Amino acid sequence: MRRPITGNIRSLTLTLAALFLITSVGVTYWTIFESAALASDPFNPRLIAAQDRPRGAIVDRAGAVLAASERGANGYVRSYKDRTLAQVIGYASSQFGLAGIEAAYADSLIGQDPADPVGIWKSRYLGEHSAAGGVVLTIDEKIQKAAADALGNRKGAIIALDPRTGAILASVSVPSYDPNPLADPSKQQAAMQQLQQDASRPLINRATQGSYAPGSTFKVVTGAAALESGFDATKKLRVDDPYQADKSWGDYFVRSSSHAHGLYDMSDGFRLSENIYFAQVGLQIGAAKLSDYARRFGVGAAPKLDLPAARGQLSDDGSIDRPTLLADTSYGQGQLLVSPLQMALIYATIANSGVMPTPHYTAEVRDADGRVVRSIAPGPVGQVISANTAKTLTTMLVGAVAGPGAFAFGAKIPGVNVAGKTGTAENRPGEAPHGWFIGFAPAEAPTVVVAVIVENTPDGGVTAAPLGGQVMRTALGK
Repeated sequence: MRRPITGNIRSLTLTLAALFLITSVGVTYWTIFESAALASDPFNPRLIAAQDRPRGAIVDRAGAVLAASERGANGYVRSYKDRTLAQVIGYASSQFGLAGIEAAYADSLIGQDPADPVGIWKSRYLGEHSAAGGVVLTIDEKIQKAAADALGNRKGAIIALDPRTGAILASVSVPSYDPNPLADPSKQQAAMQQLQQDASRPLINRATQGSYAPGSTFKVVTGAAALESGFDATKKLRVDDPYQADKSWGDYFVRSSSHAHGLYDMSDGFRLSENIYFAQVGLQIGAAKLSDYARRFGVGAAPKLDLPAARGQLSDDGSIDRPTLLADTSYGQGQLLVSPLQMALIYATIANSGVMPTPHYTAEVRDADGRVVRSIAPGPVGQVISANTAKTLTTMLVGAVAGPGAFAFGAKIPGVNVAGKTGTAENRPGEAPHGWFIGFAPAEAPTVVVAVIVENTPDGGVTAAPLGGQVMRTALGK
């Protein structure tokens, strides 16, 4: 009888050991290799937090409350104060999970910030819940209101940032939505259904996720590539509308918005937004050089942001493989796609002596007592162009706002040198173009960059420039 009992014990021991090994491997896999995915899963109930305790507040840089948890009949419900920031702050929904800052800083908002590993351990393994802290955004309430008022009901986006740090001061996307019903268990299903059926896609943050042709605002990239290739910006090029480099272009021509004929240097090209001038510059420096500088400025890669951001594209396949596409791309058309944030960063690089900042919506995370747990200071992306090139471009962009016949005249601010550029980006056949303005001020020591896009406006940059000027005036206290 001993031999069967011994065999049974041995079998049971091996079975338990195997089960333990399988369990250990599974725990190790999910704890080590998939912990980040689980922690960031917007449907993780731990991140949404139980209704019997509040999530931390989200506030602007001055401490004004933008999102908070309020006690209701069935527990705590999230309340949102500023609809113009809906796509930034997002929502916390028991059915639809998290979005925006609510998702990006989900751990922080339930008192488990990554900078406090002890607090995380106590919460997860001992059940000791830390009081929820808060997230402080870089958003400036006054600049945000100015941007929202400027854009009004026009479909499009405005984003403002500090070129020295990348801190986002304002971010408006229209159409917007009211996130409060998405946080209300009794209303969230109907609210989400309505938003998903809305053809205008209000859930998209057009400031960071919108993809548009940049039009003439992209000419700074062509200009930078040319200047750093030894191109003489004072050299006059002959402009005749319509322009064709040679007969092999067939029925394709580059057109001048002013039907120009004459000699232009680079300053003239910026001031009068001359497509034919920049098409010729692009053809002279070549596709490889233009492609290189476009990528240096971040075209085709998503900016490192604490919220989702579009990557844009240089072309459909990432290359410029023919002269007509090179000519088109050189003045911001072709197959180029960018977001307003990407264009703001390109101009921020020029404003910041050639150094691109890293954009961010959040300044710091604080605990329940108001102490700083973590500061968000990502530092610069790197030196993209030389300080001399940036200075030369800045001078030309000041002329594009204040010079004789300047297209961006609508962005003028009395007593302030504004550097900027308008753009009218061609759209799909039969649809009005998109209007752009991107600029910074004061030109001598910039503290604010503003990017504006107004969708489907027949006046293009003429519409957008005054909106940019309006936001910059508020940012500068003018």
